[in-house]
Amino acid sequence: MTQSQEPNDRRIDRQLRTIGRRVNRLEDTQVTWGELNIEFDRLYDEVAEVKADLKADISGLKGDIATLNGKIDVLIQHITGSGS
Repeated sequence: MTQSQEPNDRRIDRQLRTIGRRVNRLEDTQVTWGELNIEFDRLYDEVAEVKADLKADISGLKGDIATLNGKIDVLIQHITGSGS
């Protein structure tokens, strides 16, 4: 299960590093307020996308955990003989 999440984790890490580098470049360059506002609006949109991806991943993991819990319950019932 963890292996299937690694590529997505790397993608999200890469997106966050890219955003961080862009913020650093903005801090180091001299741009007008209008240009700065436009660029930060773009960055906020990208951060929102990363946040949405993370929420989707967490929702998927919660579903996987619920499925595993159900399977574990069935196994425990078989092991203990308390199944109907």
